Amino acid sequence: MKQPLLYTLCCLLLHATLQAQQLKGLIVNEQGDPVPNSTVYIQETAKGIAADNLGEFQTFLAPGTYTCEFRSLGYESINKNITMGEHNQSVRIVLQETSYMLDEVVVVAGDEDPAYRIMRKAIAYAPYYRYQISEYHAEAYIKGSLTIDKIPGILRRAMKVNSSDLDINTLIGQPLVMESQSQIHFTSPERYSQNVVALKSSIPKEFNVTRGLSIMTSSIYNRELDGRISPLAPGAFRFYAFRLEDVDYHPDHIVNKIKVIPRKKNPDLFSGYLYILGNSWNVYIADLTTSELGTTMHYRINFHQVKPAVYLPTTYDVTLTLNTMGVKGSGKYYASMKYNSVEVDGSRHPETIKEIASAGVQADDPLTPRQQKIVTELEKLTQKEELSTREAYRMSKLMNKMVEPEEIQKQHEALEIKEIEKVQMEVDTLAWRRDTAFWSSIRELPLRIEEIRSYQRRDSLAGNDTITENEPAGNEVVLSIGENPETLFGKITQGGVWQMNPNLSLRYGGLTGALKEYNFVDGFWLGQTVSINYAIDKNRAFSFSPSLFYATARKRWLWHVAASINYAPMSPGRFDFTAGHISRDVNSLNGESRLMNTLTAFSLGQNFIRYYDSRYLKASHSIDIANGLHLYSGAEIDQRAPLSNRASFNLTGREAPPNIPADAGLYPPHKAAGITLGLSYTPRYRYRVREGRKWYASSKYPTFAAGYEKGFNLFADNQAPMYDKLLFSVSQQIKVSPFEQIDYHFSGGSFLSSERLYMNDLHYFNNNRMLFTPSDFTRSFNLLPPYTASGDWWMEGHLNYQSQYLLLKNLPFLQRFSFDEAVHLHGLVTEERQLYLEGGYSIGFLGLGRAGIFTSFVDKKIEGVGVRISYPLWNILEKPLQ
Repeated sequence: MKQPLLYTLCCLLLHATLQAQQLKGLIVNEQGDPVPNSTVYIQETAKGIAADNLGEFQTFLAPGTYTCEFRSLGYESINKNITMGEHNQSVRIVLQETSYMLDEVVVVAGDEDPAYRIMRKAIAYAPYYRYQISEYHAEAYIKGSLTIDKIPGILRRAMKVNSSDLDINTLIGQPLVMESQSQIHFTSPERYSQNVVALKSSIPKEFNVTRGLSIMTSSIYNRELDGRISPLAPGAFRFYAFRLEDVDYHPDHIVNKIKVIPRKKNPDLFSGYLYILGNSWNVYIADLTTSELGTTMHYRINFHQVKPAVYLPTTYDVTLTLNTMGVKGSGKYYASMKYNSVEVDGSRHPETIKEIASAGVQADDPLTPRQQKIVTELEKLTQKEELSTREAYRMSKLMNKMVEPEEIQKQHEALEIKEIEKVQMEVDTLAWRRDTAFWSSIRELPLRIEEIRSYQRRDSLAGNDTITENEPAGNEVVLSIGENPETLFGKITQGGVWQMNPNLSLRYGGLTGALKEYNFVDGFWLGQTVSINYAIDKNRAFSFSPSLFYATARKRWLWHVAASINYAPMSPGRFDFTAGHISRDVNSLNGESRLMNTLTAFSLGQNFIRYYDSRYLKASHSIDIANGLHLYSGAEIDQRAPLSNRASFNLTGREAPPNIPADAGLYPPHKAAGITLGLSYTPRYRYRVREGRKWYASSKYPTFAAGYEKGFNLFADNQAPMYDKLLFSVSQQIKVSPFEQIDYHFSGGSFLSSERLYMNDLHYFNNNRMLFTPSDFTRSFNLLPPYTASGDWWMEGHLNYQSQYLLLKNLPFLQRFSFDEAVHLHGLVTEERQLYLEGGYSIGFLGLGRAGIFTSFVDKKIEGVGVRISYPLWNILEKPLQ
C-alpha cells in the first residue's frame, strides 16, 4: 500500500513542477538603470523575493494571475497583475522616484519632532506585534556571497588551518558563494525548526556557514535585534533620537519615514531608517546599519501583509563591509520568504482589551484584581491620540504583561535560566546532492559568471574540498604564532598537559616557569609545580598539585601541596586542603601581588610585601545549603617566625628596604590555630545548569555576608594569638542600562575579644600601593599607607559608577574608540583613624585593563594623589601559593 501511495505523491509533485513556469524580471528606474535592493511580493502565494544588486529576480509560478508588488527604498511602489500561462515570462518593471508630500508636517523650532509621537505608539504596540503570531510554516531561499579582497602579509603567514592543507592565499579576491533552501516552522514565543532541503556552497569546509545569519531569527519588536538595542525597545528614547523625514500617502495606508539617530556612536546601536505604518504602527521597512571595529552591517528588511493586519518580514537584504587590521572584504546576503500558513493569536489583539475587561467577571476564569487594574489602565492609554514618553513606556510595559505568553512569564519567574535552543536545524540527507535541475527550479536569484566559476573551481579541487554533510566544518582557521605548545619540545619549554587516559591528565609548568619569584628575603625561587587532575565523572573532579622550590638567599627548600575535590556540582560543594613551608605575606588575605613585587624588587629595588616564615596546614569546605545561601568553614594551623632580608640585588643598585620596619618590631616565633565560618546569602540568585553543573548568573538583590574568626591556643607553652572577630558586608552590582552600571560594597567588623594579637592577625584592607596592580578599582583603596590595620573596629565603603559615556566619551571624535569611564569613591573609618576618603577617575579598555588617578582626603584636606594601572590578567599568570 505504501509503494503506490509514494508513487502517486511523486507523480503529483512532478506534475506540479512541470506545470509551473519561470518568471524572470528586471527592475529599473526611469533612466533604465537597475534598481538595487528592490523587492517583489506576490500576494496570492504570500511570497517575497529579494532582487539582487542588478535588479534581477526569478521564480516559478503555476498558471494563473498574480498580484505583484514591486518596492524599493526611494521609489514609488507599484502593483502589477501578471498572468502566467504555459510558457516562461520575462517582465521589465520601471519604478519612479518617490515624491513625498510634507504639507501636513510642520516642525516649529523648539517643538518636538512629530517622529516622537509616532515612535511612542510604535514602542507601545511593539509587545503585541512581538507575540501576534502563534505559528507559521514557511519556505526560505537564501543566497550569500563573500569576497576577501586583502589580507596583510603578516597575517597571511600567521594564518593556519588545523588538520588541513588549505592555502589561505587562494581565497583572496575569489567570490565564495552559498545557497540554501529551507522549510521553517515557527512556534510562539521564539522557536524555529529549520529543515534544510538543499545546500550548495563554494566556501571551504573550514568556515562554518550552515547556520546562516541570526537576523532571520530576530524580531524588530524585541528588545534586541541581532544582539543590538532595537529602536522599538522600551527605553529606546534614551539611546536614539528620531526625526520624521517624509510621509508617503497611499489609498489604504500611510507610511512614515523616520530617521533613526543613535545618541552615541556605539556598536550596540543602529542608525538608519524605520518606515512605520500610520494607525496600526507596524514596521513597513527597516533600513538599519551598525558598525564595530571596522565591520559594517547594513540590514534591509521588508514587511508585507501576509494576512489581514498581519505584517511579517518577506525579504532580508544584508550587506557586509569589512575593513579592520588591514583585512578588507565584502559580503552580500539575500533571503526570500514564502509563508504557506500563518496562525494569529487573536486573543492578544489590543481591540480585545475592552472585551476582556467587560467579560472578566462572567468568565470561567475571572480576572484577578491585579489583572483588572492592568486592563483598565491599558484601555485608557489605547484610547489616547497622543502619548507622553512616560505613558508610552508604561503602555509598552502593560501591553507586554497582557500579551506575554505564560511560558515566557514562567521563564522570568524561575530561578533556573534554562538554555533553550531557539533554532533547531536539520540538514536533509539529500541536501548536498541536489542536481542542477533542482537548483534551477528553486533559485530566485540568477548566478553571475564569477559565482558559477566559484562553484566550478571548488568542484574541481581534489577531494571535493567544500563543506559536505560528512565534514561539517571540522577545522578552524586560526592564528599560529611562535612555537607550538602541543609538540614535545613546546611542552618541555613552555609547559603543557599530558593526557594519560580519558580521566587522568598531568600539567607541567615548563622550563619557562622554573623561576617562580624574587624577593629580598628568599632571593630567587627556583623549582617547579606539577598538577594532576582526575575526573571522577563528568561533574566531579580531584586535583593534586605539589610544588618544590629552592630559595637561593635563604638556602632552603620551600614546598607547597594543594589538593581539592569538587564533589557536589549542583550545590556546589568543594573540599580544599593545603600544606607547606613558604614565606607568606603578613597581609595574606588582601596583600599585594607577589608577581608585581618580584618585578619591582628586581628592577627598582622596592619591596612592597612584608614576609614571615610559615609552616602551615589548612583545610576548608564550601557548599550551598540552599539556593543563594553559601556556607564556608575552614581551619588552619600556622607555625610562624619573623624573617629578615638576605638578598639585596636589584638593577638600580639601591639599598633594599627592610622586611620588617623598625617601628613594627619583631615578634616571637609561635604556633597559631584558628577557625573561620562564613555565610553569604543572595536572594533569588538565578543560575544556569551546564552539563550537570550549577553556575550562578545574576540577581536583582544584594549579597549579604557575615563571618566569624577565632584564634585559640591549641598547644601547651605557646604564645598563640587569641581573639574573636566578627565581620559583615553587603554588596551589589546594578546594571542601570546597557552602557552603565553601579557597584557598591559596604563592610565592617569588630574584634569581640583580643587577648593576644600579632601583626599577622590584624585586619588589613585591600590596598593597591604599586603603580601596576592586578586588582580592580571597585573594592580596594589605592593611597592608604602600607599595612593600614583596623584597630578594634572598622567600617569601609566602596561606591563606583561606570559608564561608556561619562566625560571624554561624549566628545564625538572619541566615540569610535572602545573604552569606558568610571568614577570611584572609597571611605574608611576605624577606631584609630578618622574618616578617610578616596576619590578617583579611571578609563577602562575592553575589560583588559584600567588606568586611573586617585586623590585621598583626611580631615577635609588632600593627603595624596596617585596613578594606578589595573591589569587583571596578572591574576591568571600569577596563581600564588597560599
